[in-house]
Amino acid sequence: MVRDANQDYCFASEKYPLFIVCDGMGGHAAGDVASRSAVESISRYIDLNRKFDLDDKNAESLMGGACKYANSIVYSRSQTSSEYNGMGTTMDICLFDFEKLYVCHVGDSRVYLYRDNTLNQISCDHTLINELLKNGTITEEEAKTHPNRHMITRALGTEDSIKYDFYSLDMADGDMILMCTDGLSNMLTEDEIKRVLLSADDLRKAVTRLRDKANENGGADNITAILIKYSEEEMR
Repeated sequence: MVRDANQDYCFASEKYPLFIVCDGMGGHAAGDVASRSAVESISRYIDLNRKFDLDDKNAESLMGGACKYANSIVYSRSQTSSEYNGMGTTMDICLFDFEKLYVCHVGDSRVYLYRDNTLNQISCDHTLINELLKNGTITEEEAKTHPNRHMITRALGTEDSIKYDFYSLDMADGDMILMCTDGLSNMLTEDEIKRVLLSADDLRKAVTRLRDKANENGGADNITAILIKYSEEEMR
């Protein structure tokens, strides 16, 4: 409802269950370039290097390699023009392999697990606010109005090296995974998200409702969301 340009970019593979969400930052054009470059680089790398029957070790090697490759692409591109200088992007990758979900994460876009009517955030926000909350410098109430509440501490493409978080989860039939940029998570409480997912018989309608609700609450940023429902039968 506010931004006149979309710096988010997302991807869902038609070949296998790979999903990517990125939220770019930088100048008017740079954020879009960063997020699109990251998504295209990650999907290409995983497509070329993916092996079947993954385990935690080779899944992290694959997804970490994709993250580092994308970081080098975005960082190199940021050096080519003053318009792109300092650009970067958040990054979330979700890759399913039978009953396992592997997640690679940088920044403050989020990955949630919805199971048994409970919503849990899988990813950890790489933000100044989260660091201040963890060390007890500020309270949850103070965090809501802190002047630096949107400052992220880690992004893909801003430096020549990258540190990422990697997670491995065992999935259960009926689990839902929500991937989203902060245009959604900053506009909705977890209770509001959970209420939508509770009645999510149609995933497309549920995502539309999440987007509409975020816009109703102000729509202060670009909104991107991917909702995935895990089925044991389809993964066999």
